[in-house]
Amino acid sequence: MLRIPRLLSNMSARLGVAAVAAACAPVSSMPVSAPEPIASSVAVSTFDTVWAVVRNTYVDTGFVASRWSSVRDSLRPRAALVTDRKSLTELLATTLKTIPDSHFYIIPESAAETSEAPDPSEVGGSTGIAIRAIGENAVIWTVDAGSPGAKAGISPGETVSRIGNRELSAALRQVRALPEAARPRALSEVLYGFNHALSPPAGKTVNVRIAKGGKTVDYAVVAGPTAGTVSQFGNLPPIAGRVVVRRLSGGGGNAGAGCVGVIAFNIWLPALVPQLEKGMDSVGDCAGVVVDLRGNPGGVGAMVMGFGGYFVDSVISLGTMRSRQLSLRFAMNPRRARSDGSPTVPFEGPLAIIVDPMTASTSEIFAA
Repeated sequence: MLRIPRLLSNMSARLGVAAVAAACAPVSSMPVSAPEPIASSVAVSTFDTVWAVVRNTYVDTGFVASRWSSVRDSLRPRAALVTDRKSLTELLATTLKTIPDSHFYIIPESAAETSEAPDPSEVGGSTGIAIRAIGENAVIWTVDAGSPGAKAGISPGETVSRIGNRELSAALRQVRALPEAARPRALSEVLYGFNHALSPPAGKTVNVRIAKGGKTVDYAVVAGPTAGTVSQFGNLPPIAGRVVVRRLSGGGGNAGAGCVGVIAFNIWLPALVPQLEKGMDSVGDCAGVVVDLRGNPGGVGAMVMGFGGYFVDSVISLGTMRSRQLSLRFAMNPRRARSDGSPTVPFEGPLAIIVDPMTASTSEIFAA
């Protein structure tokens, strides 16, 4: 079944509905040409569960009150005629399309993460390897210097065909076969699964098959400790947050005017606020700043207000996060003081924000 990336979204209660819907009836990994048969009673009960989740949780109560019952009345009879999982997935997708909002769709199990849920008491280790997708190929994106992956001889640009027992290209083909609206979220989910498999607790071994020089090579990589500031927020497991700050030199002007500052961090957690503040101080004299949010799945949504204040000279709204219980306005105020009370000023140069398919939730709010 579909699992929301474990660093859950802070965007809105809306985002969880499609995930719950997919969980009700996971789609088999059998070939598309041979869909798995299911009983009509399973199809009907799954449809009813999806419908009830929307009725009970969707933020637009006006839509629920005025139209959602008619959706059930018109589409539920079709559920009784369903005989296979593919047809059920299509029916659920049709049902969710009637909702006047985004982020409602079904992602089959075969195109979603299949790794086991983490032990909430364990901090994930790291092989130092990160994966992204190019078409139907999973490719090594980065390998941390000195990491277990680097010591094993794994290099960026190499194609990964298998992690453990999972064929990566098969999962990516499943993503490409989905309706266009569902592909971005599905690709994000698949990539989180790939990279999570490369980050087991320290001391555990990951078996990786890589295409190298026209042949395949199998590696057994033992994960090492994860670098970063380990903290725990709410119900999330312990997480190692990392902030990386660089000054890239450029041409012309003085030392400051000729540089570009780069700030990259892997999650929005309060424990990283002092490092982000220090990072902004260290690049504040540069000609421009790049905020690198590639691979950052989100975190504490309210942090976009404080961090965003480094880059604005007037109050700017980032919108309102609404649920049935409350509404939270996200507004960025210009940053005039550091956490110790000393004065500072917002950055006045150009800002670039880098994202990728694994950029989600709070990071999307900030980028928007």
